[in-house]
Amino acid sequence: MKFLLVLITLVSIAKECNNKKDSINLATQKAQENTTIIYSMYSRGFFEEITLSKEYFTICHDRARKHIKTYKNNMANWDEFLELLAEIDLNNLANLKAPTELRKSDGAAYAALIIKENAKEIKSSSFDHRYPPTEIKALVEKLLSFKKNTLKQ
Repeated sequence: MKFLLVLITLVSIAKECNNKKDSINLATQKAQENTTIIYSMYSRGFFEEITLSKEYFTICHDRARKHIKTYKNNMANWDEFLELLAEIDLNNLANLKAPTELRKSDGAAYAALIIKENAKEIKSSSFDHRYPPTEIKALVEKLLSFKKNTLKQ
């Protein structure tokens, strides 16, 4: 009788754990669907913003955002970006230190990385364009590489 009681308890606990795991996976999927990665570069005479989401990739060259070029994104590419994003501590994004200070003397454009998940927006501290903090370097380089390859097509 005790064996039966222990068995029923174990089965119900295992089932409850699976239900929680499924709900966590569903919440993660929904967050990923509503995630947007934005990389903006700007200086006195220059502005460019790259926006990447699950469905699209856009490039904007004017601050008024009147001329936006939109391209289709594919799932394999999006998954690569999500993997790189998962390696970043988003809670610490605003506190990252820039490795160089060229932007302060017009040696480089200012840049920032913004991650939007649903209504939440997380923005990095500013850094020199093409010289991101090491914590986000792989993601920024992948974005710039993707932009370059997309424009070649």
